[in-house]
Amino acid sequence: MIRSGQLAAALLALAAVTACERTHPSDDNAREAASAMRTGTAAAAPADAARPNRVLDPARFADPKTRAAYASAKQYAHVLEGIYCYCHCRENLGHRALVECYETEHAADCEICQMEAMVAARMTAEGRSVREIQQAIDEYYRS
Repeated sequence: MIRSGQLAAALLALAAVTACERTHPSDDNAREAASAMRTGTAAAAPADAARPNRVLDPARFADPKTRAAYASAKQYAHVLEGIYCYCHCRENLGHRALVECYETEHAADCEICQMEAMVAARMTAEGRSVREIQQAIDEYYRS
């Protein structure tokens, strides 16, 4: 079993070398949602400047990993607006993007949500675009 730290490291390594589109989806719903977000055919969510940041306060969580994930989500909510979450919350909970996992306590118990937010935060800090982040995440789940 891959630990979340190993998963994040693997995604970051993929991000450094991956620049191609996903071509063999492991899940049709995931592929369609991620593709719609990348191509802009999904309804564009407003950036934080236009929409209040509703990510829950990280201080409410005792677990350091969960707190760090919520802090990253709070700081980079505008990026998470454009990321498809592979826990399939869009299909199962009606979320529009990864950021909504952090507007509730859902992400506190979801390693997928936490890992994706941490990867998105790190890649954003490195100057990567939302599209590049989504491509790295897609590539990871494709394999």
